[in-house]
Amino acid sequence: MPWSPDLTAPSPAGRSIEDLLALRPRRQALEGFEPIYSDIVDYIIRCTHRIWEEKNVGLCRSHYGADCRIHTLAGPVSGVEAVVANTLSTLAAFPDRTLIGEDVIWSEDSPGLFHTSHRIVSLMTHLGDDSFGPATGRRARVMTIADCLVKENRIIEEWLVRDNAGLVRQLGLDVWGLARSQAEADRAVDPEAHLWRIADLERVRRGTALAPPPSSDHPAAAPIAMLELAINGSQLGDAASPLAVAAEGTWPSGRRWFGRGGWIGAVNQLTGALADPRVVVDHWAATGLPDGEVAVALRWTLAGRHVRTGVYGPPTGRDLLVLGVSHYRLRRGRIVEDFTVFDELAILRQLAGGLGA
Repeated sequence: MPWSPDLTAPSPAGRSIEDLLALRPRRQALEGFEPIYSDIVDYIIRCTHRIWEEKNVGLCRSHYGADCRIHTLAGPVSGVEAVVANTLSTLAAFPDRTLIGEDVIWSEDSPGLFHTSHRIVSLMTHLGDDSFGPATGRRARVMTIADCLVKENRIIEEWLVRDNAGLVRQLGLDVWGLARSQAEADRAVDPEAHLWRIADLERVRRGTALAPPPSSDHPAAAPIAMLELAINGSQLGDAASPLAVAAEGTWPSGRRWFGRGGWIGAVNQLTGALADPRVVVDHWAATGLPDGEVAVALRWTLAGRHVRTGVYGPPTGRDLLVLGVSHYRLRRGRIVEDFTVFDELAILRQLAGGLGA
């Protein structure tokens, strides 16, 4: 997955919505895409705006493959009609939902096949009943990252991570109570429906990633090595030293941290209660930013066994699977910002005995 530091398809970071939605001539080869899209970043920002802000939900049918597959930590979803239904359901609960595209980090994995990692901040008011419960009327601010595989104007596969535990807490709800009720419902489902989770756990424990590692000179190589040394090698200090000295991080449930020690603490909160934690990086991409900075996206999967008391409560002895995406901003080879998203509500749901645990 080669990368270029040029700004052929520039990042949305720091740009106004008027600039982002201004119509432009095509500046990137996009075979099979609608003429309105000038480049792959414009495709992601503009079609998201058309579907969510303009409420043209039916456009999902021309922007998702008929048999597309959506991967979440709560389980996979298949087919464009499920995408349409889920979008309408979300808008019924949060009718004023506004999606702010903070960045799109992309790669062209083969000719005409794009991978995009879209970081979104959603502002919304809980005005309708949904899977979380009755409408609360509360405002919320939630970060989501959507990794999409795109070809000829259609998203054919997507990996979606959202800070759902942070959302539930902002709505004033009991996150553990909701996780337990979801786990109880999971146990009533045919066990065959949970085989995806078992397969991913086994894959990660074997150390099998979905993509080969990048070349050593690729901007993603050092962040990948950082994650692997910290989690697989339990050498958090050595992992952080070359990259995270000046970093500022935003992680789920409102966690904010600063510098090398902050990153070490954030990673240890996630993995310190686990026996034999193992992470594999399943996709990576990098794109150029103004002033010579670089944006790197890593999609990773973590497996371990919950054996010690920590941020997720007393040990349960259960296997734990985490799907996460990290966006890093690098300046002169050092990480200055880290936006990491994973679904902690789905984590608690597993520890409560759900999703086949």
